[in-house]
Amino acid sequence: LTTAALAFAQPVFAQDKQTIAVVNIQQVMKDSTAAKTVREQLESKQKTFQSAITKKEEELQKEDQELGKQKSVLKKEEFEQKAVAFRKKATDVQKDVQSKKALLDSAFEHSLNDIQKVVTEIISDISKEKGFVMAVPTSQILYADKSLDISAEVLDRLNKKLPKLDVKFDAPEKAADKK
Repeated sequence: LTTAALAFAQPVFAQDKQTIAVVNIQQVMKDSTAAKTVREQLESKQKTFQSAITKKEEELQKEDQELGKQKSVLKKEEFEQKAVAFRKKATDVQKDVQSKKALLDSAFEHSLNDIQKVVTEIISDISKEKGFVMAVPTSQILYADKSLDISAEVLDRLNKKLPKLDVKFDAPEKAADKK
């Protein structure tokens, strides 16, 4: 009786085999043209920020050297005032660096979320078209037959639907207000 039950069950499993799809989301996100344009924009903005920060740091170094030279010449109170003003400038530069880093991080996160939404829509569309009842990221499985992998099709459709993405460099506070 058990052998007969298994004989009838096997064709059902064979039919169900194609109802699951797997997608290498990380690879799709990394290889998409939209993600590449996001990386290029972020790198460009980061270089611009770094250039401005380097210039400010050089100015601070010169000011620090000047302040060191003036220590023996200035009255103690006058030197302390200049030292306090210098420390404030240095703190402001540090805050500016942190703000710019937060801006880049926020822009990157929002851009990836935008791409991820389109990837999810594409996976849903493919699943409906091909009758998949489930699509699973490859990062969550130990093994899947290559015939279940729809990553290449997802990437192809993503590149057509979203060939590039313009990064929005909103200040983190402004981005939080929009939510």
